[in-house]
Parts: sequence; structure tokens; C-alpha cells
Amino acid sequence: MSLVTLTFGKKETNYAPTAHAVISSPETRMNHGIAQPGSKKGKLLVKKACRFYSHDHIFVLAHVEDGFITENMKAQLEDREIQIVEVESKFGHNAKKGMPVGVFLSGIDETELAAGTVLDFQSM
Repeated sequence: MSLVTLTFGKKETNYAPTAHAVISSPETRMNHGIAQPGSKKGKLLVKKACRFYSHDHIFVLAHVEDGFITENMKAQLEDREIQIVEVESKFGHNAKKGMPVGVFLSGIDETELAAGTVLDFQSM
């Protein structure tokens, strides 16, 4: 046996064709969970809110208490309607229960969101 055959094999293709393997990532599994009926809700526990220089929206560091959080969800706080403009999490633009998340919100000022406030979001 030569070194070439030990390294590269004998070029024999003795394999049986199999069905395609489905590869899923955490993000695709989360997207599948969000698409399920009844999963269009989510609760955020506000840790800190601030406004970045020259940004129109406020940035909120929060923890997902229940459900899923995605972009374009809305919540009511007293008489104000709050909308999620952008979500930043470990899995892209979605977050699920138990995850820390950063969200850009419109419709509210950072002084109106105290730490510990719970926001109940629903999909539009």
C-alpha cells in the first residue's frame, strides 16, 4: 500500500444515497416557534433605558419574561402606544423567554421607563 492510497483512499465510492439532512439553527427554530398560533405575545422587564446621541428612538436593555419578542410589536403603557423598532439579541432580530435583549422603542421617552417596568407586547 502506498502513501497516496493511505492519504487519499482508493477513490471508491461505496455509499448509498440518503435523503437530505435537515439542519436547523437556533434562529430557525425560534422563527418556527414564533410562527405558531398564539405565540404573538411577549413580556419585557426593563432593566435600563437611555437615548443615544442623534437617535430618534430610545434603547432599552431588558429581559424577556414570557413569550417571544420581534420587531414591529406594540404595547400600551398607560395611554401611550409603544412600538418595537429594532431588536438586538443573541439570535438576531428575535428573542424568546429568558433571554437578555436590547430593543429600540418609539412612542415613549426614556424618563418614562423606570427599571422594573413590565411591557406586554403583542404582534400587530
